[in-house]
This record gives sequence, structure tokens and C-alpha cells, in this order.
Amino acid sequence: MNKIKFWRSWDTDIKYPYLFLLLLCVVALLLGVFHYFTGEGYAFDWDKLTDLQVVPVPVHEVTRLLENFTLSAEGYLIFEQYDVALPTVNTTAATLLIGILGLCVAFYTAAISTMKQLSYFGGMLLLMLFLATFNFDLLSIFGNGASQTTLLVSIALLAISSYAFQAFWPQTRFALRIVVMMGVVATLALLIYSEAEFPARLITLHLVNYSSIGVLIATVLFMLWVSYENVNALLWINTQAKTPEKRFGLWQFVLVSTLYLVNLLLLYLRHIGYLKADLFYINGYFIFILSVIAGFWGMRQREAYYKRLFLFKPAGAVLYLVFATMAFLSIGYAFATANDPLTVLFHDLIVYTHLAFGFGFLLYILINYATLLQQRLPVYKVVYEPKRFSLFSFFLMSLMICTILVMRTQYRSYFYAQGGYYNYLGDLYSASGNPILAQRFYEESDLFDVNNVKANYNLASIYRQKNQRNSEILHLKEALEKRPSPKLYIRLANLYDEKQYFFEKMYVLQEGIAKFPESAEIYNNLALMYAATSVQDSTDYYFNLAQKYTSDEDFIESNRLAFYTRQAMLDPAKQLLGESRKGKYKTLRSNAAALRQLLGLDPGDKEAFMPDSLGAIEDLTLFYNQTISRLNEGDTSRLAPINRYLSNPGNQLFFEDLLYLKGLVHHYNGRVKEGRTILENLALQAESRGGYYYNVLGQWMLEENNYKAAAAYFKLAKDRGNKQAYLSEGYAMALANQPQQAVEALQEVGFTENEAAIAVAQDLIAVLQQDVQTVITQAPDKEKVQYLLTNLPQLNEENVDALVQAVQDKELKRRALLARVDYMMANKRWKAAYDAIQNASSKLQAEGELRSALNLNQLKVWLYTENYDALLNKMDQLYLTDRDKRQRLYFKARIAEARGRNEEAAARYEQALAMLLYDEEVVLSAARFFDVYKPKEEKAYNILLSGITYNPYSAELYKAYALESVDQGLYSYAEQAQQTLQSLLPATEYSIFIKKLDKKRQEVETRADNWQL
Repeated sequence: MNKIKFWRSWDTDIKYPYLFLLLLCVVALLLGVFHYFTGEGYAFDWDKLTDLQVVPVPVHEVTRLLENFTLSAEGYLIFEQYDVALPTVNTTAATLLIGILGLCVAFYTAAISTMKQLSYFGGMLLLMLFLATFNFDLLSIFGNGASQTTLLVSIALLAISSYAFQAFWPQTRFALRIVVMMGVVATLALLIYSEAEFPARLITLHLVNYSSIGVLIATVLFMLWVSYENVNALLWINTQAKTPEKRFGLWQFVLVSTLYLVNLLLLYLRHIGYLKADLFYINGYFIFILSVIAGFWGMRQREAYYKRLFLFKPAGAVLYLVFATMAFLSIGYAFATANDPLTVLFHDLIVYTHLAFGFGFLLYILINYATLLQQRLPVYKVVYEPKRFSLFSFFLMSLMICTILVMRTQYRSYFYAQGGYYNYLGDLYSASGNPILAQRFYEESDLFDVNNVKANYNLASIYRQKNQRNSEILHLKEALEKRPSPKLYIRLANLYDEKQYFFEKMYVLQEGIAKFPESAEIYNNLALMYAATSVQDSTDYYFNLAQKYTSDEDFIESNRLAFYTRQAMLDPAKQLLGESRKGKYKTLRSNAAALRQLLGLDPGDKEAFMPDSLGAIEDLTLFYNQTISRLNEGDTSRLAPINRYLSNPGNQLFFEDLLYLKGLVHHYNGRVKEGRTILENLALQAESRGGYYYNVLGQWMLEENNYKAAAAYFKLAKDRGNKQAYLSEGYAMALANQPQQAVEALQEVGFTENEAAIAVAQDLIAVLQQDVQTVITQAPDKEKVQYLLTNLPQLNEENVDALVQAVQDKELKRRALLARVDYMMANKRWKAAYDAIQNASSKLQAEGELRSALNLNQLKVWLYTENYDALLNKMDQLYLTDRDKRQRLYFKARIAEARGRNEEAAARYEQALAMLLYDEEVVLSAARFFDVYKPKEEKAYNILLSGITYNPYSAELYKAYALESVDQGLYSYAEQAQQTLQSLLPATEYSIFIKKLDKKRQEVETRADNWQL
């Protein structure tokens, strides 16, 4: 252990700085390993192309005249195919590099200050050459761009400081030297960053990228330094045992060393193209790390060789770690920036140096120590004390072999170095917003390392931003020729996204699969390509492969779910929905919410998604689809985020969707007036979608039993091209007890060319045109009930009873019995209504819309007969749907009014009006109450005005409004109401009301005359 941790015996003055530098070296190594695996993902990150598709999902369904009317909204499905983002310059890696590099410079200058004079000047010369690579003059810190003042100042400060320690204060403690040199480096950094006329980010990139040549040279020198250390380590492993019996002999050492060198030889043959077989190779970078670790201790072992120039403690030990750190930084930064010419260069140089020097060192050992190895002696102790073949000869021979290896590749390493350097300069000018210079340097890089990926992808990205598609395709193809990757295939295929390029896209993706058979990204895009066709088997096949190889299952499941939903493949969709229940991916949750709404399932996603802002399209769709699926839950908490999104100018693209969503939330959570106002404004603003919004308003009026208003909205929708509204208008007219107008509207359904709608319309026309006796004796049960509901006000009790008795179907019988109750209620025959309720009650199910309607009539009977105790006691016990539960507010208001609790009644009426403004009875009762409770205020008038605004086809509301307008002295408004009533009332009833209105006007005028007297 003491041999491994040799610094334990050192003075703290040297030990702690050394341990700090060792830690710094380990950090640089870890950063290099991290960027080895993640660098390309940062520089050319995966992106996604979002395809937003609309699928109609049911929002609410209402049954009228035995026909289901479904309000559908646009649910959103998201298909996501992989793409590659624009290249990113890794400024974080550059910042870390320059920071650690500054510390390395400080340690280096401190270390050479402990050397002897000749070696010190050699070390200082290397430092000067290294500083010259920073190109300080381009930062224009002193004078113009041609000034070398900054370089001279840097050299002077570092040289004078270190020389002072070397020549005048040689006894200065090493820790103090490091502190001083760190101070000098910090001063230089402060000078550069404060005086340069560029942002700190660009200064960092300038220093790092321009100095990359200097760091690269230091890395190459360090590779030569440690290139034979693995063979030396093998020698130590074979001969380090304490007893000869446990040591290995000559042949064992030769065998293991040969295996190591054969691996390097295979790597070399593969690099130069002689070997195509896909064999197992030890990664060159792993070999390099092993040699660095071996050299960590080998440096001390070689002290006898270099001690004439400097000692291992501290100069040798520190210099080794400085160069190791710089090598790790250089290699790591090449991976962090995905600079493939340099990553390939470094790997090649590792192979060249380690093969040449490893082979040379093996010969050196065999020539000098073969006999000792046969005798199983601890040769590692005397390995640097040769008797026959000197170390200089070994270095010279190995260097010649290495040079031959490089020459055999036509000096490819030089071109790689130049290509990588120009890529760095291209990054610098790309980050500075100078695409012209960036393009020029990338083109230079492509000239030295033809078709290298970094240069060509960056050039393709420049052309992408210029919308020059053909040039982008050209550079992507060139990059694929040299170093193909799934990302390049994906990006190239995405440029063939139009339909006419289907086969080109398929060819590119299939070629990518042939090269990368485990690329889930390519399989996903192939699946989506076939999803746009009718070839479902191929889509499923590629989705299965994508699912098999992906590391992001939610991404693939989201696309599959969207595909199954769009194709109405319900069985696999339901299965996948169950499997993906716990998925957290927003797009998956969004598609699942749309599918659940389409299937009529409860929202399965318990986590409410209400972000602070809509930063991406999946944020909108998830929020939108979730809100649609929760409309009937009485939850208004989503109004606040909707208002926040609407107020954000960045959401202008989603404005109409959000406004419509707000209207839906208002309507289905009890704020019917606000919801209707929003939809009417939308219908006026969105000309192309006006028909849809008017159809929604008509659907809402159907839900509220305001059939004349529903018919009017459906007509507006029909006039704007909404085909669904044709049939709906006819049914609304029939429900409004206007059979002749209903027949006329239903006859126009033929214009829709929808065979199913035409058949339904013709069936209803046939019902409406029959006489009651024919219906009773000959019509099917469905037509009997339809006739009963359509003509209920015009029938006498005998015909109503006959129609009810004639219905035999169990379910239709229930609807007929409820219609009989409605008939009795409309004619104010409370005792008969009560009996009809009791008769129907035993035949209806315990829950459901029919049971709720029957129970609501029961409560109204108690209200109209002033049986308030029964009403109050049973109100919360009888089953009511969520919508009918709102009537409890009205009942409580009437009870409070009847018992003289006027303040409570006023509050209850206010609550009831907010939710039941569509209910004619509620509006009339509230207006009557406030007319008595606060006669001097305009409360009653405003209530009636809101009532006719919301329900402009209610004759009773207009009557009350006209009378209240006269009472308030607003005669012009009363005249307008009078004109409207002329179209809403039969002539006889209209004449009777006019007399009543004139009488009211005379009373008001008389009251005014008396007041003046």
C-alpha cells in the first residue's frame, strides 16, 4: 500500500497540492468519460416532429324524441417522429475546460520552477509556445487586432514569477509557488475577461477552441510518454511476486504481451481498411486509460533516467498529472463537441503510439532481460537499467515505427487534426452569430477531413436555417458516406416528408435499419411512415421492433396509442391503454385522455395537469384533453389557468381552442350565461368555424329544453354549412311542438347526402304527418312515443292515456309514463300528476335521467301545492342527476320566500339564477320576488332582461319583461318586446296580452300623475 500511495511520506507542503492535482486529473477523466457517452447527444440532440391530428370525442349526450344527440369536440392526438435538433455549442464543457486548464498552467509553471536551469528554460519554451496558440491578439485587449501585447504580458508575468522562484528563491515552499502562480493566472484571466470586447461565453470559446492545437500537441506528447506503460505493467504483473515459484516465466510474458499487441495490430488494420471483420476489440481509449494508470507509478520508477534534469518530487509527479489532465480534457472536449475528426484522431494516435512503442518495449525487454525472465527474477526492478539495448535506442526505434504507421495512412492524422481544429473555429463563429465565417471554417474542415460528420451536419444545419433543402440533403448524404449514424438517417429521411417522396424516405430509413438494426428511433419513424398509409401490418411490425429496442417506452406507446385511436382499432387500443396507465410522458397522457373520452371511460389520469404556461404543444393537448374529460365533474379550478393562458400573447396560436374550452367549462359547471356568451362571440369571430359553434349552442339549448332557441341556433349552424345541424333543427322544431315547421326542416336533410340522417328524418316526417288514431292503432311503439312527445300540448287526456296504454316495449313505456306526468304538470292538475308519478315510479329504474326527471316533477308538485315540509325533507333524498341537482337552489329560494326569510331567499335566487338562467320558471319567480322585495330597484327588470337575452324565444319571459318595462317607465323597450311577442304568440293570445299591457301602462301613468299632484 505504501508503494501505491507513495505520497504518504511526502511533506504536506507537496502532498496536499499533489492530491489536489490528482483529484483534478480524476475529475478531468470522469468528465471525459461522461462526454464520451453523452457528447453527441448534446451536440446533435434528438428532437421530435409533432403531428397534431384531430379526432372527434363526445363531450355530452342528450336524448330527445328517442334520438341521441351527441355534442362532439375536437380531441387532439399527437404523433411524434424523431428528428435531430440544430447543433449546439457546448459552452459548459468549454468553461470547465478553461477553468481546469488554467489550474494546469499554474501547476506547470510552479513545477518547472523547481527544475535545473536548462530543463527550466526548455519547460518555459514549451509554455510560451502553448500560450501562443491562444491567439490573444484577436480579442483586441490591447491596441488593434494585430497587437501581440496580451501574449507578451502573459508570458512575462508567468516567466518572471516562475524564474524568480527558480533563480532567486529556490527554497520557497512548493505550495506557496502554486498559490502565487494561481494568482498570476487569475490576474491574467481577470485582465482578459474584463478588457476583451466580447461576452464571457465567446471569450471562453475563443480561448478553448484556438488553444485546442496546443492542447492537442500536449496530448500527443503524453500519449508517447505512456505508450509503452501497459507492456511495462504486464512485466510487473509477471515478475512482482515475492518468490520465484509465484512469478511467471518468459513465455507467459511473451504470450500475454503478444495478445495485447495483436489487439492493437487488429485495430490498426481495421483503421487503414485492411480488416473488415466485426471482431472483438479492446477499445483504444480504455487501453489509454490503463496506460495512464500504469504510467502513474512508472513515472517514479523512471526517475533514474531523468533525474539529471529534474526530480520526481515534485516536478516529475506534477508534470505527469498536468499532462494527463490536459490529455483527458482534450479528448473529453472533442467528444463533448462531437468533433469526430479529433475523436478518430485520438483513437488512431493511441493505436499508433501504443502499438509502435509497445512492440519496441517488448523487444527492449527481450533483448536485455530474456535470460532473467527465464530465471523468474523480478525484472521490473531493473527494467530501466539496460546492458545491451539502450532506452534511447528503444525510443528512436519505436518513434521510427510510429512514423511509418502514420505515413502508411498518408498522413491522415495531420488532416484529422486540421479538420478538427477548423470545426472548433466553426463552433466559435457559429456561437458568435457569424454564420458566414462559421460556414467557411466548416468547409475548411470538410476539405481536410472529407465528409466528416461535424462539419457536414453543421453545414446542413446552416442550409436548413436558410430553407435550402437540396444543399442540406447533399451534406447529410456526404456525412453518411463516411461515418453513418441513426441520427443522420433520421434527419435525411425527414427531408423527404412530402407524399411524393414516400419511396425516397422509405429507402433512407430501410438503409438505416440495415446499418443499425437496433435503432428504435428509425423503427418508430418507419412505423409512422406506414401509419400514413393503409398498411396496418407494417405499422404494427415496426412499432413492435421500436418497442423492443427503445429506452423510452412511453414515447413509442404514445404513438401506438394515437395510431390505434385514429384507426378505430379499439381492442389493441384498450389493451395498450391498460398497459400504459402509469406512464408519465405528457404526450402519452394526452393521447390516453383523448382515447378514454372517446371510449366513454372515466378519466384514468388522477394527476391534474395545469402548468404555469403552455411551453409546448403537448402541454396544450394534455391540458385540453384532460379538461374535456372532466367537464361534468363540477370542477371549475381550470378556469384560472385558462384565463392565465389567454392573457399570454405567446399562446395566440391556441387562443380559439382555449376560449372554446373556457366556454365548455362554464356551461357544464353551472355558469351557463358566461358559456353562451363566449360561444356566441366565437361564432361571430371564427367565420370558418361559426357553423360548428352555433351547432354547439343549439345542442346546449336542447339540453336545457329550450327547443325554439335550439332550432334557431341549428338554423344558423346549417346556414354556415354544418351538416349535423340539418337533422337537429327538425328535431328541435318537433320538440317545440311545431310539427309543420319540423317537417319542412327535416325535408332539407336530403341536402347533406348522409343516408343515415336522411332515413331518420324520413321516419320522423312520417310520424309527424299521421293522425292520432292511426298512431294509436298502427304505429310501432317508438313512433307512438315520438308522436306523444311532439304533440303533447295539443292532445286531450283521453288520447294521452290511449297512447301510453298502447306502448308495450318496457323501456319506451317508461318514457311514455313520464310524458303523461309532464302532461298533467303542464295542465296544473296536481292530484292527477301525483297519481301519475306514483304509477310511473314503480316501473322506472332507481337511477338515470328518467328517474331524475320523475323525482324533479315530484318535488315540483310539493312546491306548487305548498307542501314545503315534504319538499324540504325529501329534496336531498330523492335521486337527481348532477344537472337536476341545481334545481335545489330554486326550491330553497321558494321555501325561504314562503316562510318570510327574504334575505335568504334573495341569496338563494341569486345562486339559482347564476346556474338556471335558462329555466323560464326560475327567472319569472326570481323577478316576481325582487319586484316585491325591492320594488324601487331595477333588480327585477335586469333579471328579466338577462332572461330574454339568454332565451329570446320564451313568450312568458317577454310578457313579464314588457310589463316590467312599463312599470319602470321604459315604454320604448316595452314596445320592442311587444313586437317580438307578436311573432311568438297566437293572434288571440297576443290580443289578450296587449289589453293587459295597455291597462298596465294606464296604471303607471295614473300613478305618475297622482305623484305629481
